Amino acid sequence: MGSSGGSSGSGGGRARRPAETVGAAVLTVIFGAAAITSFPSTATAAPSPSPSHAGGNEADAMSVVAAYEEAFAEADCDLFVTATTTAYRERIGLTDCEVFAQSAAGRAQVLDSLEVTPISASGTGRGTIAARVHTEARSYIDENGQPVATPVSLEADYRYHLVRADGAWKLDAVHDVTGGRTEGQLTADEKQAVARTMADWSVAYSSGDCAALEASTTAGYRELMAWTDCPAFEQYISDQNAYCPMDVHPEDIRFRTNVDPHVGEIIVDVVEVCTLEVDEFGAPLDPPYEAGAPYRYHLVDEDGTWRIAEGENGAAAEDEPSNANERAAIETMRAYNDAWLGVDCDAYLAATTASFRTALNTSGCAAFGPASRSYSESVANFALTPTDIERPSAKTFEIKSHETYDSLTGADGQVMDAPIPVDEFWVYTLVLVDGTWVITDVVMLL
Repeated sequence: MGSSGGSSGSGGGRARRPAETVGAAVLTVIFGAAAITSFPSTATAAPSPSPSHAGGNEADAMSVVAAYEEAFAEADCDLFVTATTTAYRERIGLTDCEVFAQSAAGRAQVLDSLEVTPISASGTGRGTIAARVHTEARSYIDENGQPVATPVSLEADYRYHLVRADGAWKLDAVHDVTGGRTEGQLTADEKQAVARTMADWSVAYSSGDCAALEASTTAGYRELMAWTDCPAFEQYISDQNAYCPMDVHPEDIRFRTNVDPHVGEIIVDVVEVCTLEVDEFGAPLDPPYEAGAPYRYHLVDEDGTWRIAEGENGAAAEDEPSNANERAAIETMRAYNDAWLGVDCDAYLAATTASFRTALNTSGCAAFGPASRSYSESVANFALTPTDIERPSAKTFEIKSHETYDSLTGADGQVMDAPIPVDEFWVYTLVLVDGTWVITDVVMLL
């Protein structure tokens, strides 16, 4: 739950991926998600899918993988749709049969042959299976994404995620796990490299340091942002700081193993923090007002250095609860905020621990009533989106939320002429008490 008043900043604007990175990304989609045929086959013909060495649902999962790859080998759109979820087709950009046929034809031109070996298949939760395979291909595009006259040998490992939907197993995601990489995780060297890049970017973004900008971003990103020379960037940051000085706080960093146009990138989700030390009339704010806005950076590898190649607003995608405990924890968060908005002390008491209420100076209804009435009168159009659900222990949840609302009053508590939209990140800590999830801490991400 955010406080009323203030404003939020947003970073850099949305920029598409620079042209120099597109070739490798397209190769990964063609050769990654769409390159594997049956067990084994060539790019131009596919035998009937072979069963996996595993039994039960695992064998069914491998059969779906084989059917999916046969669909590409035979350019069979109906089979492709049958073997995949709608979300997966949208994620890889193959939403209709015409586009699918073009992708299948493109793959046939790239591959001379491909052999797939099932490695393992196992359940990963209720109604989900992960199937791992090893691929050996002869390709007319080499490991660097460059066309070659003579096919080269390439090997890769992929992990297929399948879900049970409409009475059948369907492919929902494909991850590139070549080299033993764990899905979504960075290597130690990558962590260090990203830390250096984000440190340079933070300096550039807060102070207008052009050398730090060039060290942390691609030329394509700077061009798309109209930062074509140092004076242009310095003026941008100067104008931004005159309105509201900004800083970058990384919150979540992961490697994009999921095969789609962004595979192979490092994704850095941040909160960009705007700090206001004076109000609109120049009077000091004590304490200064801070508000965070979500932003996402896409980093690509340029000759061994990870640099920002793309940025996007609204990065806080919803993390859907997947089981009863997660759903109960999210409902507690919603009940807590509804209690503040609806001046409902009973709901507030039910959703929180005594220690948390004491820390907020609202330990009882006598204190909560006036505080919640003041809050509810200052806020409109409140919305909460859970963005990251983590369960560090059996009895603890840590859940990030992206919260937006219109602030109706200023720092002095007076109604403003026009509402100010507020955009914030918070993290809730919930614990299990007598079988019920209750909130023990809420902290703004700054």
